Amino acid sequence: MSEAENGASLRRTSAMQRIIDLEDAAPKELFEVLPGSTVPFWAQVRMQMAWMLSEESTGSVAVATDSWTRRGELERLAKAFLPNRWDATQRARRHDVLFFVGGGTLASRAGGARNWLVDTFAEQTNDPLVIQRRPLPGPLGAPSFRPTLSTEGITARARLWARGGVVPPETIAAIDRLLAFFAEQLGVPSAQLGPLRKRVLRTEVHRPYEIAALRRVVQRVRPRLVLMDTAAYTYNAETVGVFKDAGAYVAEPQHGWIGPSHAAYNYGRAFQDPALRRALPDELLTFGTFWSNGVNLPAKKTAIGKPHLDELARSAPSLRPRRVLVISSRANPEETDRFVEDLREIVDPEWSIVFRAHPGELAAVEDRYPRIAARSNVEIDRNPDVYDSLAACRAVVGVASTVLFEAAAFGCEVIARENEFSASIIGDAFGPRVLTVEQAAERIRALDADGIMAGAPDPDLWTPEPADAYRRWLDERLAQIGG
Repeated sequence: MSEAENGASLRRTSAMQRIIDLEDAAPKELFEVLPGSTVPFWAQVRMQMAWMLSEESTGSVAVATDSWTRRGELERLAKAFLPNRWDATQRARRHDVLFFVGGGTLASRAGGARNWLVDTFAEQTNDPLVIQRRPLPGPLGAPSFRPTLSTEGITARARLWARGGVVPPETIAAIDRLLAFFAEQLGVPSAQLGPLRKRVLRTEVHRPYEIAALRRVVQRVRPRLVLMDTAAYTYNAETVGVFKDAGAYVAEPQHGWIGPSHAAYNYGRAFQDPALRRALPDELLTFGTFWSNGVNLPAKKTAIGKPHLDELARSAPSLRPRRVLVISSRANPEETDRFVEDLREIVDPEWSIVFRAHPGELAAVEDRYPRIAARSNVEIDRNPDVYDSLAACRAVVGVASTVLFEAAAFGCEVIARENEFSASIIGDAFGPRVLTVEQAAERIRALDADGIMAGAPDPDLWTPEPADAYRRWLDERLAQIGG
């Protein structure tokens, strides 16, 4: 039985159900729009409220990061106001197809930093433009696909212009009233609202400048079709609205795990209303039919595959070293820290034990996983591309992550750990979930007899020939859009 068939048992968490129930009830507060906004306030805070509930019910622990420095801010401003070959405001021109991405889905390849999420699609598109939010060039070098531009200058200038700005008292009162209402309806303790309120107020000051600048860029590009990652994350609703106001069709390419418990891809009845529907993309492009069937999004869903996986999984070496990759899902870091330490103690020394943190934890690995960090016989994997790591290991251990499904495509033995939310994220896709470190070790020992690994992506999870599927989709959509 395939991973897709086994994973069909995925369940919606109680936290997700609370949000769906609220949206099905559709109280008037869900539709209130703050002054200066074009989408209801509920859309702007929905994901953050969902994360609060998720942390409460799954043990997922957020990472507190603050990398701001005065020197860094001055450098950002200098780059923002000087001629810059990467600045979207300065360099954007007319393109029918625009890829608007975060810029974090990168792999180091010859020729620079390759955006594994969209670069293959961009290469199949006639004269596209890629714009990313993160600065360029990035830590892996200049982008390999050109033209690629950045909105980092917009962000830096908006922060300067917003200095000293204040949110009107009546808007603050509306924010406080609505946050209190949402928290009460969802069972979120009011004491947890402080960080969200602070973020909302900061966004209210910056957003007018950022949106005005983005509108000017979009007026120059005049895209007919926009492929935007995280477009269904409704805190991006105003950005999605800018593209829709320009007459563009907005599609989101899937970037990671989606399923019945992911708040960005499951919505209640309220989002059928045009006011909230404005916050969402017109279409979701998924890795495969398994992912399309697992979400409840009021948008068209089309399975087109994942080019990066399709290419690398099929070319992965069949002979692998005795190497186990343990991946984090940010859930219960203390428990994972102990698990890896104990696994290292009882597994034969001939096996390498490698730990890979969730991307959101990279800046705090030593603090969150002190036992792992202190052990010289446990390697911490910092490879930018997890696929390079999967191609070099024989077993992958984890709680709940897209990486487990990807590991199976690479031919790795997947050992799923039991956790409060593994049933809702991976279901029974990889057989019985291990309850103890010893059970995981037994699965690893059983691999000693055979070092041959065969990568074979499940077609329900990973649509074959994704570049061809994308070209067919693109031709069809551009013909439908017209212009």
